[in-house]
Amino acid sequence: MEITKKTEETAFLSLLEQYISIIVKIVNAYTYNAQDKKDLMSDIVFELWKSYPKFRGEAKVSTWLYRVALNIALKTKRKRDNNKLLFVDELIAFDTDAFIDSSDERSGINLLYKCIEELNPINKAIILLYLDDKSNEKIAEITGLSRTNVSTRLNRIREQLKVCMIKNEDYGN
Repeated sequence: MEITKKTEETAFLSLLEQYISIIVKIVNAYTYNAQDKKDLMSDIVFELWKSYPKFRGEAKVSTWLYRVALNIALKTKRKRDNNKLLFVDELIAFDTDAFIDSSDERSGINLLYKCIEELNPINKAIILLYLDDKSNEKIAEITGLSRTNVSTRLNRIREQLKVCMIKNEDYGN
């Protein structure tokens, strides 16, 4: 049976809705202000849409999504240029604002993200995957590092975050 364009769009939107929390975590870790969050969210969604037809299911959907989202986050050094998204009406209507919390109510989380922002890009990716309950094996698979390297880095990252959070404990108060 031939997959119609509408069926593909519907499947993609469903997948996006199911895994949006992964994208939100990455966006929050790699940006500070609401506009940058929106820009990065749009960039990630756009790249996921472009690569969706090529996804063969050889890896788990979450692994594929992490790889695409982290690659975009790591490559994004400035705001998105004026390229317009060439999405269907439903994709444009997908409300990404609903997933971005710009309030100060989550100051503990904001402090954690502030400390994560200070990490180098690969360590940032590792801790995001760890915070999403990924095993060391899965983190190694996604990042391309060895399991031993992931374990060692996680120990160092946790210590760095602990020091950063203690140093900045007045940030949210």
